[in-house]
Amino acid sequence: MHDMESIKALKQSGTLPPQKLMELRSAGMQAVRLEFITRLLRLNIQITTLSIYWEDGREFVQIPTVQDTQRKLVCATDPRVAGKFDDMTLLCYTYYPEAKTTIDTEIDRMVAAIKDFWLKKL
Repeated sequence: MHDMESIKALKQSGTLPPQKLMELRSAGMQAVRLEFITRLLRLNIQITTLSIYWEDGREFVQIPTVQDTQRKLVCATDPRVAGKFDDMTLLCYTYYPEAKTTIDTEIDRMVAAIKDFWLKKL
């Protein structure tokens, strides 16, 4: 099953085979983290990408069902910033404009907090 077809099926029924669900979740998590790092790099500040991680990421990426909970992306630098993302939104991130808009808004908030901190330090 193609990813877009899988997402359509997921949005209709709320279920997918566990392996496909874990694959989509992992892809969404990686894409969101990469987008966050890319936006931070545009600020031209030094960052350690290893300090940007999903809290409990190994555990929840393997959950074989859609969870009605939020996942936390943490930037454990100075300042420490965290963003919360719905599981379904992570699963649909690269495929549905609504999911992208929701995630982009949260990433923008996180980046703005870091930018404000660094501007005050100057």
